[in-house]
Amino acid sequence: MKKGIKYNFDEREPRRPFTVPEGYFENLTGRIMASLPEQESVWSTTITVTPWMRIRPYLYAAAAFMGIFFCIKAAVGITSSENAQMADIQETTIYSDEYIDSFLETAMIDDYTLYSSLVETVY
Repeated sequence: MKKGIKYNFDEREPRRPFTVPEGYFENLTGRIMASLPEQESVWSTTITVTPWMRIRPYLYAAAAFMGIFFCIKAAVGITSSENAQMADIQETTIYSDEYIDSFLETAMIDDYTLYSSLVETVY
């Protein structure tokens, strides 16, 4: 574009290459409706509610809650079975008498406290 040339767009007449025939939009909807074939409506305005349609949301919600419950139960069951196995291993650990004697000497527990704690754990 050359410098110094200024265009004045207001003076030019706008170009409109496409035109609409006179009165085209006046009866457009009437002409479209006349060209359509006449048919009965396939959509019914009434919906019959069956018992299954009423029960279905509650069944879906119950199934979702049961799924969540069983997932949580499975997760808790896995950890509790691992804890039970660990408890069995800890209960079956056998300590030597030397270890127990050294523990009792450093624990500073008198005989009465030791016997009462042994009696309480039996029940």
